[in-house]
Parts: sequence; structure tokens; C-alpha cells
Amino acid sequence: MKNVKLYPTTTGQSWLEMSAYKHHTFNDLSEIKDEYDYIVVGAGYGGQGAARHLAELHPTAKIAVFEAIMIGNNDSGKNAGFIIDVPHDFGDQGSSTFEDNQKYFELNTFIIKWLGDVIKEKGIEDVDWDHCGKYLCCAETKSFKLIDHEISELKKMNTDYEIVEGEDLFKRTGTRYYKKALYTSGTVLINPADVLRGLFSVMPDNVDVFEECPVMRIDEGSPTSIVLRSGKRVKGKFVLVTGGPFIPQFGIGKKVFCPVLSYGAFTRQFTDEEMRHFEGVKPWGCTAGHPAGTTVRFTRDHRIYVRNGFSFATSLTTSHQRIRRAIPKLRKAYENRYPELKHVNFEYVYGGMINMTMNYRPLMMQQYPTVFASACGEGAGVAKTSLLGYYLAEWVSGMGSANLDFLRRVSTPKRLPPEPFLTVGAEARLAYEEFNAKKEI
Repeated sequence: MKNVKLYPTTTGQSWLEMSAYKHHTFNDLSEIKDEYDYIVVGAGYGGQGAARHLAELHPTAKIAVFEAIMIGNNDSGKNAGFIIDVPHDFGDQGSSTFEDNQKYFELNTFIIKWLGDVIKEKGIEDVDWDHCGKYLCCAETKSFKLIDHEISELKKMNTDYEIVEGEDLFKRTGTRYYKKALYTSGTVLINPADVLRGLFSVMPDNVDVFEECPVMRIDEGSPTSIVLRSGKRVKGKFVLVTGGPFIPQFGIGKKVFCPVLSYGAFTRQFTDEEMRHFEGVKPWGCTAGHPAGTTVRFTRDHRIYVRNGFSFATSLTTSHQRIRRAIPKLRKAYENRYPELKHVNFEYVYGGMINMTMNYRPLMMQQYPTVFASACGEGAGVAKTSLLGYYLAEWVSGMGSANLDFLRRVSTPKRLPPEPFLTVGAEARLAYEEFNAKKEI
């Protein structure tokens, strides 16, 4: 395969800064073996799911995970921290049948329990993991149609929900900005970098984890091998690539990913006096009444987090300049919701990628007899990326199941148009969506 030209970098400060596992050390690079049974490229949630499940299936196999940068500083640690069980509007709407959404609900519920069980059994319950549900919050009455659509889906799935509005909504969120919300209880809110590093810190003994160790090439052959940035060649009986939008850098899944940059900000921690504004308010999170709207969270460590501002990630990265330009929109979103606390500054601001495909479908493929890959293709990534990694491990192991068949069936990402039409079209679509989001931003 070809040499990688672009690999992950990091810009800005995100959830990793608040992780108790930030300084955890993984395997030293001097411990890299010459050969493994399974090599996982990418230490996000997909890589975590694949490596852990491989170890469950093959407890005596030698398994290695390679991450280009610091684990948790990748895009898996730069999302809004929602592990969503129910069908989510950003990606599902219009692209999946009810039967598909029902199956995703079943699988999302399974993977949430699996991750939660690992956290409990491995004794890392100090990670920022809160099974508190989520709100779909609407600031404009015209957005209520999204709530109505979600309710119709939930009713068909016989899933519980709650409508919250007025004073009750204020008491739960500490803001009067929203008119109405739909609450569902199955979502887990996390610090995604904290949970990811925590999970990798308790990998089974037969899994070696290497961070800040980019894979620069994959050479298919007998055996297959990877080449690291140092020039070291490592052989593997099977290679599983879970690097999201960077997968095409290895010549796999070309021209299907159109990743979108989004920007997030965290206030400093509120003082005891400022916390009086949140008296009785528990940690919560909401997605917006429009896909381009602002995501908001009140975190366990007493901060407000906001995320908005979409742009097309042509070069698979962002810059300090783009992050700086995103701050006014983030500030406006925060101050509109909490005018009483507008004096509170942002402590951390970042840009991260949401890995999208044109039709919001995931990628799950076998490139060569010994090289497999998987990646999510829409906005509800933590659960689905974890699922894909988990079942990629089963596919590589020669196993079959109805769940694996389902994921392989729906993994049909649409091919992208050529440049410059791709970038022009993507930027126009994002601008259109943001224009229509209005007060939801």
C-alpha cells in the first residue's frame, strides 16, 4: 500500500485536560515485538472495541494497538461525550429504515452495557461515565417537529420518553433558553478522552498499547506487515484499521469520507457562589433542535460545555486560526443560554472531526485477505464506532452472526464527487444548515 501523507495531529485543548488518566503510561516503544497475531491501527473507540474483543476471543494471541498521537487527544476524545442508544437525528434521519433503527437501538444498548461492564469489572469506576440520559432541546417552536418525529420513532420501538418544558426544564438545566425538550434515559454522558484512556489502561495482558507511534504504511503480503514512522517493520497475521477519516491514507475505503470539523469550548469551573445558579441541577447534556445547532453539557466537574460551528475538513485537521475564529459563535451560544454567567471565561477550546459519509452509512470492509477496516459515518459515533470495532474482531476471527450480517449490510458509504465539487458542495451544505439552524445555535 502507499505511504501515509496525512496523519492525526492535535490543535487546541479538550477533554484530555480534565482526565484523571491523562498521565497514564502505556507500553514503551522499545517493547514493540517483531510479529503479532493481530495489529489494530487506531486507538479510538473502534480500536478499543476491536482489540478488547479480540483478546476475549483469543486470550493467548499477541495483539498490538498503535495510535499516531496521544490516546484521547484524537478525535475519539474530541466529541461531545454522548453514547446514544436511540436513533439520533444527525445521520439517521432519512437514511435508515425503522427496522434498521430498531436494530441499531438493540446494538447500541448492547455496546453501552458491554462498555459499562468493563468499567465496573476492571475497577475503573472513577472515569467520567454517567448513565443520566439526554435531552433533545428546542429553542424555537418550528423545531418541535423534530421532537414529534423522534416521538413517533420511540413509540414504534416501545421506548420510554418524557416531554419537559417550562419551569421543570429550567430546574433541570439552569437555563430558560429552551422552550421544550424530549428526554430519553438510555444515553451515557462521558468525558470521552477520560473513558477511552481508562479503557485502554486496563486492556488484557495479551494486548500491547502504543501511543504517539504512527503507522506510515501497510504492506499486504504473506505475512502482512506495517511500517512505523521509525522505519521498524512489524508483521501481523491480520491488520484491523480503525482510524476513521485517516483510513483512506492507507489506500482503503477511498473517496467515501467527508469529515466535518466542529468546535467545542469549556468554561472554567464555576465557583461555589456561581454554582448557586445551578442549585439542584444534576449533570446533563442536550443535542439541538437542528443538526447544525449547539450541543450543550453541564459537566460533572461544574463547567458548561458548548459545541457548534461546522466546516469541511479538507486537510483532515484544523488550525489555531480557525479555532480562534470559532470562539465568537461559541461565546454567543453560551451567553445566550447563561446571561447571568457571561463573565465566566472559556478555559479550553478545540476543534475536532466528525467522520461523515455522504449517506451517513458506516464503512466495514475487507481490503485484502488479511486487512480489514471499519469506521462510523455519522454524528452518533461513540456507540456505533465501538460496535463496528467489536464486530470487526468477530469477522476477522471467521465468526458469523445476525448482528455482523446486519452491520456489513448497512455499511454502504456513498462514493464522493471529485474535487473541487466536493469541498464547494460540502461548504455550501454546511453553510445552508447553519443558516437554517438560527436560534438552535
